[in-house]
Amino acid sequence: MSFGIKHCLIIICTLCLSLEAQGQIFTDSTQAKSIPQVTVTGDRTQDTRSVATSKQADATLMQAAGSLQISDVIKYFSGATVKDYGGIGGLKTVSVRGLGAQHTAVAYDGIIITDNQTGQIDLGKFSASQARSIRMVSGPDNDLLQPASLSAQAAVITLNASRPQLGTAKAHSWGEAKHGSFGTWSVLGGSDFRANQANTISLQAEWLKSRGDYPYIQEGAGSRHMTRDNSDIQRLRLEAALFSDLSDNTTLTTRAYWFQSEQGLPANIYYNDTPARERLWNRNGFIQSTLSQNVTDRLTLRINAKYGITHTRYLDPDANTIQGKTDNRYTEQEGYLSGVVLYRIRERISASAGIDGRLSGLDGNGAQMAAPTRITLNSTAAIKYASNRLTVTGRLNHVITKEKTKLRKAADSYNHLSPTVGLNWLAWPSAGLHIRASLSNTFRLPTFNDLYFEQIGRRDLRPEQATVTSAGITLDNQCGTLHYSFYADIYNSDVKDRIMAVPDGNTVKWKMVNLGRVLTHGIETGLDISRTAGLIRPAARVSYTYQRAMDKSDSGSSVWNHQIAYTPRHSASAVAWIETSIVNVSCNIIYSGEFYSNGYNGPEFRMTHYYEIGCSAWREFEFDRFTATLRAECINLTDYRYEFVHNYPMPGRQLRITARIEL
Repeated sequence: MSFGIKHCLIIICTLCLSLEAQGQIFTDSTQAKSIPQVTVTGDRTQDTRSVATSKQADATLMQAAGSLQISDVIKYFSGATVKDYGGIGGLKTVSVRGLGAQHTAVAYDGIIITDNQTGQIDLGKFSASQARSIRMVSGPDNDLLQPASLSAQAAVITLNASRPQLGTAKAHSWGEAKHGSFGTWSVLGGSDFRANQANTISLQAEWLKSRGDYPYIQEGAGSRHMTRDNSDIQRLRLEAALFSDLSDNTTLTTRAYWFQSEQGLPANIYYNDTPARERLWNRNGFIQSTLSQNVTDRLTLRINAKYGITHTRYLDPDANTIQGKTDNRYTEQEGYLSGVVLYRIRERISASAGIDGRLSGLDGNGAQMAAPTRITLNSTAAIKYASNRLTVTGRLNHVITKEKTKLRKAADSYNHLSPTVGLNWLAWPSAGLHIRASLSNTFRLPTFNDLYFEQIGRRDLRPEQATVTSAGITLDNQCGTLHYSFYADIYNSDVKDRIMAVPDGNTVKWKMVNLGRVLTHGIETGLDISRTAGLIRPAARVSYTYQRAMDKSDSGSSVWNHQIAYTPRHSASAVAWIETSIVNVSCNIIYSGEFYSNGYNGPEFRMTHYYEIGCSAWREFEFDRFTATLRAECINLTDYRYEFVHNYPMPGRQLRITARIEL
């Protein structure tokens, strides 16, 4: 048993022992049966009163879309571009409104997930089964209790694992097994139960393994049918959460998380006849707590705390080095503490203030490793006016950083103010028509790799700054049993001091510089429609995005006004499903127009458009003591072969079956 698993089990045992000290576990001489619901009803797909573009996916949508990972869900959000290196183990990052992956924050239960080394969160690491809902906000959020570190981001993706709702039941347990193409197996199990009247425990474990040896066609002088090699992956995730009611107005949530993986790194397929042998190991764990208290009718307090550690190992046994291989090992640690206080000044006016503190460090085994440490202080002050028809929010964010290193001079300190403002007006109450607009100024700090990576890092880099303006409408209404929701937004984003890698005198030696500027004009729109009652309940979601993301770095360069790499101008998605008492069926499609794999939009870098169609069918079977669900699905039904990242082919047709039992 590995070091990480031992510690995660110790945490779980400690939680359970502490609960026994607080009270006796419930006993009941009578037997109560919980009747499971046939129809899953989740949150609405968008917040119509939000001053910014807000989208949401609940368990029903994730099931209909056949989502295995969080990245599969984000593909159905307009304005988001998922960069996918192929297969289950391939890196998956998201860029919102052309701002780049580093401008998009990812949060788990309201607490930010960070990667100070690269600045990119791999959404492929997060299983769709661990989130009860997923929310993406582009621009300022209405939530005045949001931590300062999240309010300073251009876009936020939140994975919500809300408190279990047991009703009159004492426990809810489930188990699930998946088997799919290319040797993919996944096993998930979990249980939510009451320890006593004040405490609820949630436990969850998931294991996934895949060979990833899917076929592809290697184009060139002559097409060759090949099989993807070194795409295997094995993952384990363990979670334990404790939900405590400390008093009538105080709650405490504590979550322990452990993730570990080993995987191969498939190579670029451009006539690379040497089998890839690069490997990557990752171990990541954290423990976080959130304390919420309604101090008075007007005053609310929320405190978050977190400690996380990540171990990463990269091995290339064929590297052309003195040692005959590359074996890089990194350890990143971070401590985080935040506090937010909300005061309701009057019935319609509220104000909040918050501060976050983070201490982050990175160390490794390289001889030239700078071993940087960064202290980051984020503070925010916000005010909101909300009446029946008008919502106006304003916020001022402030960040201060201080760094030190073991080798050579550290990067400069940073001090920056950034404002955001937004409004939402209910223009036509009977139709549910809202008009909204927002303006935000955000930033992203240089990553540790940008600043300190051997040979190419620059310690005088400035943060990227982004200004985003957005305006749009939402329409949300109910007509009998038919619910419909429509939104359309136009936006403009301007990223300055873009951090780029450029040649330093020759094409072998590169360096990081602040040279870039990207200007993006875009439109994003979507429609959700569903029948909320009846024996047959159809529903559908459709979204479309237009993005003109132009390189405005140098008017005299060959890439002036060219579309930035891996950003299609047109993209769309749709998912439709029907729930009945006999069987549930769904169909989904993702489409992307052509794009370029290079900042220079020459024909040699043009990537063709692609689409992917999927379908699934599932049925629930109710028994006296449990509910069973059987599901069959097909991904990429037409076996369409395409690449999103050049020379990293995506899998073709895949089949997957799932069996689930709930007690």
